[in-house]
Amino acid sequence: MKKYFALIISVVVILTCFTACKPKLKGGEVVTNAAGEGFAAVTKEGGGIARDEAGNLIVLVTDAKGRNVKGENGEYQTNAIAIEHALVIGNRIECPDFAIEIPSGWSDSLSFNDLVIKKDGSEDTVKIHTDRNESLSSVIENSTKVIDAIKSGYGNTVLENKGIKVGENDAQFISAFVPDNGEGIASYLGYIFFKQGSVVFTCSVMSNRDMSSDIDSIVKILNTIEFK
Repeated sequence: MKKYFALIISVVVILTCFTACKPKLKGGEVVTNAAGEGFAAVTKEGGGIARDEAGNLIVLVTDAKGRNVKGENGEYQTNAIAIEHALVIGNRIECPDFAIEIPSGWSDSLSFNDLVIKKDGSEDTVKIHTDRNESLSSVIENSTKVIDAIKSGYGNTVLENKGIKVGENDAQFISAFVPDNGEGIASYLGYIFFKQGSVVFTCSVMSNRDMSSDIDSIVKILNTIEFK
């Protein structure tokens, strides 16, 4: 028994030593995306990561042991790198073209190429996708084909199509709700399209219930977007 407790104490001491010896990053923190890539990001005092004027991520230069590297002026050295995928930092999600605070009652759902959040305790899911290579009209046209396919497959589909506002931007909203797919299962798919600068935003809304009465709450989430 004494040997058993001695072993436990030894393990605790070893773990404590490793924790104490682990270098602390100063002026930022290591953030990891859904692919497991880590970045020594410079963080802002009010929350979120620091970016340059081009929207690039500001990262700290570290040595082989993960410690800060100082320049000749005695300040911590930094570099700028392009953000290619979503980074989740606390209650914020930083994406290449925008950032957003995760709303209360929602959680990140493995955001990577797109921002994806899910309402806690439900199947309500919001995905935000951005596109710089397609026009707003072509993006709407392609998604409308998906809505039309749902309508063709299920005669009881309830459609909605209307203009709305997201912030100062004119937006288009289309959706399809299938109350019953023949197996007692309901499904909802909606799209909100708008353009900010040269970036086309597509917000997909998905659930196993009719969310047509909740679109205003989704728009409120979109209105909190910080464009980069």
